[in-house]
Amino acid sequence: MPRPDDDTLKTLLPLLRQLREIKGVREARPGAFTVRGASFINLQAEAGQVWAEMKKAGGAGFDRYPLATPPEHRKLVDDARRRAAALDDE
Repeated sequence: MPRPDDDTLKTLLPLLRQLREIKGVREARPGAFTVRGASFINLQAEAGQVWAEMKKAGGAGFDRYPLATPPEHRKLVDDARRRAAALDDE
């Protein structure tokens, strides 16, 4: 799936800032985040919608998160904090 264009990423700046603040999470390129050098969260665009795919706990695949509303943003950030902390404890 294609990554969101720059204009779409600009609309997601508050979300991106929150993801950048999570301990252990690094932004490899706009909209692509890693933990310990491994893919963690990737933002994607599909049919006019923006989605995030986040590595599942245990590392077997990815969970998909819609990003159309602020509550959806909060869910992604909350889950990312939990999963990043769990990876940091490993």
